[in-house]
Amino acid sequence: MGKKCKVIIFLAVFFSATLCIYPSDKNRVPLTFGLTPGGLIPLGKSADLYKLGFGLELSGEYSIPGKPQFFLSGNLGYSHPPTRADSGLSIFSIGAGSGVNYQITPKLFGKGYIQAGGYYASLFEESEFGKSSALNPYAAAGTGLYYKINSNLSAGAQVSYRYYFGIYNALGFSLGTMYQFGGRKRGLEQQYRLTPLTGNHLEIVNIEFDDVFPVFFKYYDDQAIGKALLRNREKFPLTDIKVQLLVKQYMDSPKECGAPSMLKEGEEQFIDLRALFTDRVLSITEGNKVAAEITVQYKYKEQLYTNTKVSTLSLYDRNATRWDDDRKAAAFVTAKDPAVLRFSKSVAGVVKEKGSKSVNENLRVAMAIHESIHLLGVNYVIDPTTPYTEFSKNEQAVDYLQFPRQTLDYRAGDCDDLSILYTALLESVGIETAFITTPGHIYIAFNAGVSPRLAHEQFSKQEDLIYKRDGTWIPVEVTATEEGFIKAWELGAKLWREASAKGDARFYPVREAWKVYNPVGLPGEAELIELPSEEMIAKSYLQELSKYINQEIYPQVAQLENEIRRHGESPVLRNKLGVLYARYGLIEMAQKEFIRVLKEDDSYVPALLNMGNIYFLQNNMKQAQKYYTLAAEQKPDDPKTLLCIARVNHELENYGTVRELYQKLKAMDPDLASRFAYLDLRGEEALRAAEAAREKEVMVWVD
Repeated sequence: MGKKCKVIIFLAVFFSATLCIYPSDKNRVPLTFGLTPGGLIPLGKSADLYKLGFGLELSGEYSIPGKPQFFLSGNLGYSHPPTRADSGLSIFSIGAGSGVNYQITPKLFGKGYIQAGGYYASLFEESEFGKSSALNPYAAAGTGLYYKINSNLSAGAQVSYRYYFGIYNALGFSLGTMYQFGGRKRGLEQQYRLTPLTGNHLEIVNIEFDDVFPVFFKYYDDQAIGKALLRNREKFPLTDIKVQLLVKQYMDSPKECGAPSMLKEGEEQFIDLRALFTDRVLSITEGNKVAAEITVQYKYKEQLYTNTKVSTLSLYDRNATRWDDDRKAAAFVTAKDPAVLRFSKSVAGVVKEKGSKSVNENLRVAMAIHESIHLLGVNYVIDPTTPYTEFSKNEQAVDYLQFPRQTLDYRAGDCDDLSILYTALLESVGIETAFITTPGHIYIAFNAGVSPRLAHEQFSKQEDLIYKRDGTWIPVEVTATEEGFIKAWELGAKLWREASAKGDARFYPVREAWKVYNPVGLPGEAELIELPSEEMIAKSYLQELSKYINQEIYPQVAQLENEIRRHGESPVLRNKLGVLYARYGLIEMAQKEFIRVLKEDDSYVPALLNMGNIYFLQNNMKQAQKYYTLAAEQKPDDPKTLLCIARVNHELENYGTVRELYQKLKAMDPDLASRFAYLDLRGEEALRAAEAAREKEVMVWVD
């Protein structure tokens, strides 16, 4: 093997060993290799001895973690400057150095470097080594300009000065390429992302925060709590902009805020600031000021930078709110609070066991809860510091609202506090509610759970109902805690009529408001509230229920009896009187009237069906079937007759007959059939029958 080949092999092995001192895992260390062929212009005395020459250099660069613009390098070089005596000089060099990359535009970057090492020079003639030199030192410095073709490959030009001690110095110029390992995933660009520098190329100015109310902490996840102005101070675009907000005491992690992806030279833009608070904010019982950190991250000339600005944020106490949107009261309606559930479930249990089940169930539950609130001693007390009457007129005034648990504990509240308590108790047992606001006042309505058509059958005073959103709503003046449910209903209806006539009434279903203002759970354990006894609840509720029934029924009874006296006995009028008693649960009185009708006319179909209903309610299915069959003999295709026969056969488990009758009913009266859908069993008789047990007491009285 020739001496020249040995030298080349030695240099290659040494260069490889030099690169191996750097970590080789490309998943964590970016390496760049370059190949730069070019020319050499001898300088000074070298120009008297040498002609223009050429050279080739292979280099490897290692970017320093944390400072990726700086690099260390290793170099293998070959130079051939011809002598003026027409002999050749070969210079083999190996060295190491350092340098810096500087970004000019996203695609264009510059490079500066210095190197030092050793060289081996040899004169040769006709491919044979002549006189050779020993290993001597050299030094070089240079700069270059490169263009990024893609994330891996760059091409450009370099100018350098090279000094080979003792024999040669020259100005070099070259064209070359550089290849960066790691690609898009772990290349230099990604290193920039992972190691941001502090910079103020992007300013954060004009920071403005709104007042923050802890009860709406879920709301702020999607809604702005303030704004800030981003301004590009540079003559180059800023890209990959991200903005985050952090309030350390009350947030687990920074909240990403919407930001433009790029700001052009000198451009500025406002952004919304958002926060994802934790429920720790609900522990704030006195207003507080906290530090809010706004961090902006961006890329400038391919380098990632970050800038942080700290501003002051005002947090109100957990009971604070403004009346700029009346729906905000819904956030305080904590229907799942254990104290609320314990109260409402206890009352609802009493209602299911006592009282006429012919009266609308939602009405009975709402009535009992209203009476129980009074029994607990909860009173309407105007808050002298934040009266709703005044504060509701000023959208910027900060009001104090109580959570239901607090109102139960304090036994007192303003109209807004009592409205919140009542809606929470009703919602906790599945009754839909709504807030009603009129100038200077707020109260509630609840859904009776029946369609407007059925409401005309169940309620005599239509003027006391509100028909909204295909439902029937009952308004209740919550401040009338001492006057009983019936009076509170009358007052609520009166307020609605008067305000509606003037266009001043507003209606806000709580479940719709919850979609914007989520209810929050009050932290901490509730004190055990001693509820009124079941006996007290039952007594007060039954008295109010009796009052309601008497109020509903006796004016109508008097009217029917007057008609009977004027026109004489009539099956139609007498049957109507029986139906009136039946609808309000006065079953014995109703039965007497139906018997009187059938004594006069034993084929009168409405009375036959109604007598069957009486026995159905008494769970005497054989007698019920007897009367339904007699009615069917007179009117076999009457929809109500079909329904009655289908229901009694369902109770007798004659499912084949039920299916046949129900299909016929659906064809004749789809609306009536839909009210008793459990009859359409279709192979799931046992399951549907169990579900249908709740429908057994819902009767269709025929007048």
